Amino acid sequence: MTATRNYLARISNTRFEVINKWYNGVVEKMDLDILARICYVLECSPADIIKYDKQ
Repeated sequence: MTATRNYLARISNTRFEVINKWYNGVVEKMDLDILARICYVLECSPADIIKYDKQ
């Protein structure tokens, strides 16, 4: 099943606006609690979601 942003927000108990910012790559601050909830729902690891670019 493909999770929609609405579904992910509802299941992870996170506001849609926050999920939408993560989806669009405009995270203003890294909230590890939200990251953990997203990973739990998607059954993935943080490395699957976060990309680190050394500049």
